[in-house]
Amino acid sequence: MGLLSNLLFFPITAPVAGIRWSLGQVQNVVQKELTSDEPVKEELMELQMRLELGEIDDDEYVERETALMQRFREVREWRERFGMGNSGGPVRVAPDARHVAEFMDRDEPGDTDARTPHDT
Repeated sequence: MGLLSNLLFFPITAPVAGIRWSLGQVQNVVQKELTSDEPVKEELMELQMRLELGEIDDDEYVERETALMQRFREVREWRERFGMGNSGGPVRVAPDARHVAEFMDRDEPGDTDARTPHDT
């Protein structure tokens, strides 16, 4: 009876199976797009090259880098949602470029706050 019922219900089950397969393919493509960090890495490398070539200034670099790091965090969040592994540690960005500049300016020999854990 299984073969006969499959033949009788084929006009209904075939389109449903086709739609299910198509939606599965769309889901795979979307998941791949959401969890791929390669475009972000390429944009970050391009941004660094533009800074080195003098096409952009430091302020624009920091602004764009912050946006790219936010995209990096979003990719990691999607990877966690899909149960995929993340390599490396957490991605952190200074909330404001002035904090980084202040930290870098405190490079005096007597200033212990400016030392990194590797300096001690």
